[in-house]
Amino acid sequence: MGTTHSSETNLDEVCQKLKSGHFKNVVIMCGAGISTSAGVPDFRSPSMGLYFKLKKYNLPYPEAVFEGSYFRQDPKPFYSLVRDIFPQELVPTPTHRFLALLHQKGFLRRVYTQNIDGLEFAGGLPEEKVVEAHGTFHRCHCSSCQKTFSLPWLQNEIFHPERNDGVPKCDCGGVVRPDVVLFGEAMPSRFFDLCNEDFERCDLLLIFGTSLAVAPFNGLFAKVGGDVTRVFINRTKPGSLGVLSRILGLGHRVSLSEATDLIELGDCDEKVEEICSKTGWTEDLSMIPISPIKMSSNIDS
Repeated sequence: MGTTHSSETNLDEVCQKLKSGHFKNVVIMCGAGISTSAGVPDFRSPSMGLYFKLKKYNLPYPEAVFEGSYFRQDPKPFYSLVRDIFPQELVPTPTHRFLALLHQKGFLRRVYTQNIDGLEFAGGLPEEKVVEAHGTFHRCHCSSCQKTFSLPWLQNEIFHPERNDGVPKCDCGGVVRPDVVLFGEAMPSRFFDLCNEDFERCDLLLIFGTSLAVAPFNGLFAKVGGDVTRVFINRTKPGSLGVLSRILGLGHRVSLSEATDLIELGDCDEKVEEICSKTGWTEDLSMIPISPIKMSSNIDS
């Protein structure tokens, strides 16, 4: 894909400042586009065939599978979809390693992610550096008694539906669910506790793999100072609406600045490799250790 950028900002300049240590408080916003090369499906991509996959679940309307109110009524379709779409193993991508590299170099203030796959941690980031705006699959609890369960336990229950009629259950009989934010549910308090100060202190905003089409996450990018460079790296332009955004009516346009916004259209991993080439960090990136996440149906009980 081509590259679109303003006349006043270019990637070479950003990379040189990054290399020199000019940026001390880099904030990153990321979405599904950084995890697709790891095998995680992008619900907003037409190529995923979301409508087709949802037809067999007998839903009253397609978006019900992602709504908190419907999950409480019937959680089976949600867990069936998870079994259908998740790969057996998730391996952090070059983009995930790049996030950890920025932390290693002391330039990263925080990562705000829409993703629930936990690959930011598997790629090497400590928990305090990540805000999971839409929750995570890596923590779970009973909807009734609030007892917590481990990810391996949840995986066993999800991928062995014959044990529980397709729905993980607590000893008390309550449905066990991952700590993900479904539509109609409140975002984590950590998101609101940290975002104002983080974005006020941000001196470079990197936006990976999201078209910023869904509120309130997309409102974060407007919180930085007017002179802060914002670099958008994605296959589609900011504000482009995917299939899930359209069916849920969640689309919002974003306002861009020709003076400070740089739009790089393309694959996130390829753009990361380009950035590392320009900064001389290619070898550093390759040295970042990763920890693949097993999402297999063959986990022992």
